[in-house]
Amino acid sequence: MQLRSDSAPADLHLTLVTEDASLDPAAARVATTLKDGEVTLVRGESRDVALALPPLDVSAARALGVKIARLAKDVRATSVSTDEFNPEFAPAFAIGVTLGAYRFTKFKSDDAPVLSSVSVGGLTDELAERIVAVASGVNLARDLVNRPLNDLTPKDFTREAHKLADEFGLELEVWGRAECEVRGMRLFLAVNEGSAHEPQFIQLTYKPQHATRVIALVGKSVMFDTGGYSIKTSAGMATMKCDMGGGAAVLGAMRALALLKPDVEVRAYLPACDNAISGAAMRPGDVFRAANGKTVEVTNTDAEGRLTLADALTIACDEGADLVVDLATLTGAKVVALGDDLAALFTSDAAVEFELREAAARADEGMWPMPLHSAYLKGYKKGPADLKNSDLKPSGGAIKAALFLREFVTKPWAHLDIAGCAFAEGEHDLGPSGGTGYGVMTLVELVAPTTALS
Repeated sequence: MQLRSDSAPADLHLTLVTEDASLDPAAARVATTLKDGEVTLVRGESRDVALALPPLDVSAARALGVKIARLAKDVRATSVSTDEFNPEFAPAFAIGVTLGAYRFTKFKSDDAPVLSSVSVGGLTDELAERIVAVASGVNLARDLVNRPLNDLTPKDFTREAHKLADEFGLELEVWGRAECEVRGMRLFLAVNEGSAHEPQFIQLTYKPQHATRVIALVGKSVMFDTGGYSIKTSAGMATMKCDMGGGAAVLGAMRALALLKPDVEVRAYLPACDNAISGAAMRPGDVFRAANGKTVEVTNTDAEGRLTLADALTIACDEGADLVVDLATLTGAKVVALGDDLAALFTSDAAVEFELREAAARADEGMWPMPLHSAYLKGYKKGPADLKNSDLKPSGGAIKAALFLREFVTKPWAHLDIAGCAFAEGEHDLGPSGGTGYGVMTLVELVAPTTALS
């Protein structure tokens, strides 16, 4: 999509209704009944006009952008323009339009015209370029989450990383099963034991010439989760192609950051596998040794994500990042606690918490801090191994999972549980059903904050 900072002629024009707005008689009659948040269409011979009251805050501006994108699809418009926007709200409107126009059509015919050009009065060229970069990352993450396992195996996920490496000159290293064995990553490999697909430990790095900081992004990349022998119900399994939503968000962020070129080195770690059932699959009671030497008894094969992340976090910390952030569709308990709109943020570092919450606020992605209450890990330390992967008690489940991950961390670290946030079963605030791309915008703001433009 082309995003312009002027107000060029278009198929659909948004007029913001103010006291001094110049409206034709038909539009003026409609405008008298407008309410905040409403969009009304006035059909014309040469173009259609959408009428709306000026948004009062950033969230309202973004929501208006989404509504205009949806209206453009309904009227089959390929271009949109706006009146002069308040510069404070123009970027939010623009990101709303670009994300609201997203459609996933890989497996379904869709003859609706694509929205290819958006002109926003009041938007600077620099912000327009940034928004296009961020939106391309969010939509990549959405595409990846929407693809099922038979179209996106771990090796296919590696190919997506290769595309980014080739396009932007990023460094890429991929370890298969044999290399992971040598590295002692038995927790990661245990999850993949029941699968016919080769596991892939993907490491993608953006490295500027003079980096001021090194940030590691670790994304849970379970391409499909049956639950293993602790098998999910059919309903519980239906959306489990989204269990790599953390990894998808990290790849999406890497695309956006490669376009934005910050002076921060960013290392992505993606332990890609799938949790299947076979005669070789891990079973409850099996004990495996992690890359950091700790042993883990698997009491619940459906608590597999923390196993893959444990080894990935160990590698990320060993390689010396200044900050490690992991994203994972990790626990149903997080959804019970916070619902689908808010990610759970776990960290014991006040400065890291502040930095991430500020990044999420600028991105307008919901996030809420949760406690790392150490006493909850006691049940995980009973048994034949150093740790269990679950105490089989649902209470405090999201906290316990985060505490388990902390056992494998030696650097400043934050864990984002994005269960419920990464996949929408119906139309949501920023797009259609399916992958949401949650987390991409927060990660971009963390590494390359918008405030750096001012």
